[in-house]
Amino acid sequence: MSIIPFKPRHEIACEQNLELFIKRARNDLTIYEQHGGFYSLTWYVKYKSGLRGVMSFTQFESTRGKNDGHPFEQPFLDFARAYVREEQSIKENTPTHLMRALKAVHYGLLEVHGKADILLLDSPTIRKAAETVETRLGSAARYGTGLRLMKLYKWLKDNRICLRHSDWKSPWKKQKEKASGTSNEAKQWQKDRLLSSHEIGVLADAFSLAETSYQKFYSSLTVLLMNAPSRGGELHYLTTDCLFETTAIKQETDAETGEVVEKEITVLNLRWKAAKGSGLIPKPVHPKLEHVVREAVFRLTELSKPAREAASWAIERPAEFYRHQDCITAPNHDEDQALNYAEICAALGLTMAKKCSPTSYNLDDISRVMSKPKWFESLRKNKKIITYRDFAHHAIKTYKSKFPDWPNLAEIDRPVSEALCLVRDCELHAEFQPKGYSWTIPNINQLNKALGARSKFTEFVNESMFSQLGLTNKDASHISITSHQIRVWLSTMAERGEMDSLDLAMYAGRTRIEDNRHYDLRSAEEREASARLIMNIPKNKGLQVIESVRVNVPVTFEMLGNEDRVGTAQPTGWGMCEHDWTMAPCTKAGDCVTCKDHACIKGLPKTMERLKELENAQQHEFDRADEAASSGVYGADSWRVFQGKRLAVIRTVIRIMENDEVPDGTIIRIPTELDPTQTQVALIEKGLKTETSADYPTDQNLIETTQNELLSLLGEGR
Repeated sequence: MSIIPFKPRHEIACEQNLELFIKRARNDLTIYEQHGGFYSLTWYVKYKSGLRGVMSFTQFESTRGKNDGHPFEQPFLDFARAYVREEQSIKENTPTHLMRALKAVHYGLLEVHGKADILLLDSPTIRKAAETVETRLGSAARYGTGLRLMKLYKWLKDNRICLRHSDWKSPWKKQKEKASGTSNEAKQWQKDRLLSSHEIGVLADAFSLAETSYQKFYSSLTVLLMNAPSRGGELHYLTTDCLFETTAIKQETDAETGEVVEKEITVLNLRWKAAKGSGLIPKPVHPKLEHVVREAVFRLTELSKPAREAASWAIERPAEFYRHQDCITAPNHDEDQALNYAEICAALGLTMAKKCSPTSYNLDDISRVMSKPKWFESLRKNKKIITYRDFAHHAIKTYKSKFPDWPNLAEIDRPVSEALCLVRDCELHAEFQPKGYSWTIPNINQLNKALGARSKFTEFVNESMFSQLGLTNKDASHISITSHQIRVWLSTMAERGEMDSLDLAMYAGRTRIEDNRHYDLRSAEEREASARLIMNIPKNKGLQVIESVRVNVPVTFEMLGNEDRVGTAQPTGWGMCEHDWTMAPCTKAGDCVTCKDHACIKGLPKTMERLKELENAQQHEFDRADEAASSGVYGADSWRVFQGKRLAVIRTVIRIMENDEVPDGTIIRIPTELDPTQTQVALIEKGLKTETSADYPTDQNLIETTQNELLSLLGEGR
């Protein structure tokens, strides 16, 4: 007598839901059908730049970078393919974190249950998956993968495919911004990230010394990147007519009369396509860089000419092979006439082998000496001869795939044949001759190799144009630069030159002003000095406040810097309250110094003495809360943080006012970030995002100083 184990209804339902889900993804969804369909182990995502992202349904590799992972085991393999199809059909995204999450779950299932079945997912499996993510991936990769795992686990529950696991929250936090970090690690990162004067000089030397096509091409790209903060991938969209001139008005002082006069000048611009939604923008060229930028564009135009001619032919005559200068057939050779071995090698840019006769038309012999490449075997299938028309189809299929909007460049609606950075395949290779019928644009990885970004690996040293030109660091080590470092260096120099934040964001092609801070590698001392300069701006207005208080007359909002506001401010003992009777009643209950509607003015009589008294009183309140929290009193820890924040703000204001470099009359306000509204507090309590960015360096400096002060207070209490 056989006994069939009882299976709960919810488990049967999960099995049915999974089966229906996989069936739908296999039969109804069509994404990646051109890559082998549902049963393929590899799919590709094509980006706008022409690059491809790979999705391989394989397990973790034995060693990072080896690509030797075995295929997912069934039935997990079918689920993974169905899930990827579902997610990417909704919105096609970069698949890196998604595939890492699936690999981690597959690993966890095998380790815990010995079987890769998503229906067996439970809490021990989730813990094991998290462990492998922790050990195999870096901090940035862990954060992205963790978010994907959370989404996957929630999706499995919401769609009633697996109900055995409990809710899971990713333990990996988003990395803190190293650009503004003050830890030793962050400071070292900032130092390594920011290019030195020697490295900037080497970039110029490389352009001056360049001799080979490889050196001229990549050093010219570097010049264009050095003109303005830009991304290396944006070079893809430059066209041969990218340079254009505009007129502008420049104010100059007349040497004879001393008067300021307006003079019309000509400005050279680069027609630039900024990534991430910024669109086409003009990037003015600095007058001192005009000559070198023109030379760089000229070099690229000359180098790209053969490839542009091949691309233009392919656009106009896609069914005919481009007869480049290396072709050896007669001018009247028909498109469908057979080619012998010598003519094939000349057309394809191959070196002839001695084992085959140059005049041979035997495709078996030709294929054998060519080592039977897959593309050639596919081309000659069921054919007795090979013709130029066959090669025309091969060229179109191979090279148009590198351009998603063929025959145009993505997003700018211009023909590929007008691309400035176009080169022939193998054009820049040290050993192989270029393929005269081809056209392509080197990607960002190849640019970084030329800049020595991978010179720490022996096999890539010779690909660095610096190594080829004998340029090294001062200590004779290899120079290693990335295209992104050039963007960061220019942004930092712009910050040091006090460029307006909006102008810098537009110049760099950023859609958000607050993103400037990610590229600002100035030291904390430099930022503080910059903030002080800005704090000095309302000095004259602040002195009017001090004088008004001295002679006992009202202080107007205009004196406090509010030019468009009518009315008078109320004295508080520590400064001036800008909250008037037309607003809702004040809810601060005398907590003025930490209020965003309050202005402290350095030099105002008795202000410093009263702030010191307030600091002492607030210190007493903080000590009481700290003692209660240390004793384990329920709720005391929240009061400790609250009182600590108030004390930190007061101390920060006092520090600014005690600074001898801050002049009398400086107006100090509390940024909105340090004084959230009741609405923001309610949103925070519900776990909703309410983050904002400080508008001015002054505010940012105040925030950072207050945060450091608060961390110091809370650290002392532990």
